[in-house]
Amino acid sequence: MAHDSALILLALAVILVACKIMHLVCRAIGQPAVIGEMAAGVLLGPSLFAALAPGVHAHLFTDDVKSAVGTMSQIGLVLFMFTVGLEFSTGQIRSGVKVGFAVSLTGMAVPLGLGVGFAFLLAGPVDLFPDGVSVPVGALFLGLLLAITAFPVMARIITDRGIGGTRYGTVSLAAGALDDIAAWSLMALVLALAGTAGPGEIWLTLGGLALLIAAAIPGRHLLRRALESRRVQAADDLVLAVIVLLLIAWFTSMIGLHAVIGAFALGVLMPRNERTARLAELIRPLTVGLLVPLFFVSSGLRTDFRVLDSPVILLAGAALVVLAFAGKLVACSLTARLLHEGWADSLRIGLLMNTRGLMQLVALNVGLQAGLVTPTLFAMVVIVALVTTLCASPGLALIDRLRRRADLRAPVPLLERAPDSDGLPRK
Repeated sequence: MAHDSALILLALAVILVACKIMHLVCRAIGQPAVIGEMAAGVLLGPSLFAALAPGVHAHLFTDDVKSAVGTMSQIGLVLFMFTVGLEFSTGQIRSGVKVGFAVSLTGMAVPLGLGVGFAFLLAGPVDLFPDGVSVPVGALFLGLLLAITAFPVMARIITDRGIGGTRYGTVSLAAGALDDIAAWSLMALVLALAGTAGPGEIWLTLGGLALLIAAAIPGRHLLRRALESRRVQAADDLVLAVIVLLLIAWFTSMIGLHAVIGAFALGVLMPRNERTARLAELIRPLTVGLLVPLFFVSSGLRTDFRVLDSPVILLAGAALVVLAFAGKLVACSLTARLLHEGWADSLRIGLLMNTRGLMQLVALNVGLQAGLVTPTLFAMVVIVALVTTLCASPGLALIDRLRRRADLRAPVPLLERAPDSDGLPRK
């Protein structure tokens, strides 16, 4: 037992060192930290570390260690989704709601349709879904994976680049926030469809959801009173919030959904005041600094790119990456342009909406736990998450360079005719 505990501590140290090294690499090349954590997970997994040093990997990442890391990562996931809900602002929806809603709608619908079509076309030749999962349910889940946007990652990129006050930054935040709500609502539907074996389970899920919705308003009122009460000390806020969070996460799991749905919903419903803001400040460092990296590595330990071992599977994986990136980019950019945004801003919006990273991996792991995906599809979607998120920052930088060049020389045809938030005139 002591040996197992010591091994877990060593594995945690190795994981955090790997994540820190990749953080530094990503910072040097202008990529968000989430890319480094995703890469660290893949590097420590069976695709590289286990292939280069199988004995060391097997000794370090035993089943007990993987189980411990997985448990900690799930706790971190629940806490992270709670903080995402806490930081969700209706103001981000209001200030660009018209374009943001349309961008979110098409940015969900087009990739969703492409994912469903991909699944129906290739579910036979490629091992996408486990036995017992119907193609329609699996296809809907794959469509959801392609449609999702990582709102927290997008918000971090926007903050890091200082573009929160621009038109395209505001529209992207509004669209990303709406995308999050739609995606997790659809996730609840998919899990209900996938996890029901009969009418009893359907009614359990529907009844549980109805109870949660009915309890939302009085629950928010009680939380506000608790957080404003002098009887509840500010020092006790964290304990109180975690207790409520764990109970809500447990309840949503019991009714056939996933704990992260309850965690996100609770975060959204929390009252907005100084004590809630302080609560987020207390939870975020531990969650983002320690537990979320464990989630990425836990995902990486499950990712084996060696299953992509045939030309058909490789072509299917490449096609999935292209469909995911192009579908989201074209749908969001054209929608923004049709609503009179400039071409440059429209392309920027499309790139920002393509940041799937963290949230796509969260949804993917939810599907894995629900038995909706095979190792082959898991590996494909990890590549999609990496590639689409990796393209955001370089793509934005490229558009900025093209706009500056257009200002100095002849206008670039793709970027002309409409004014953009960088202030360049209509050509």
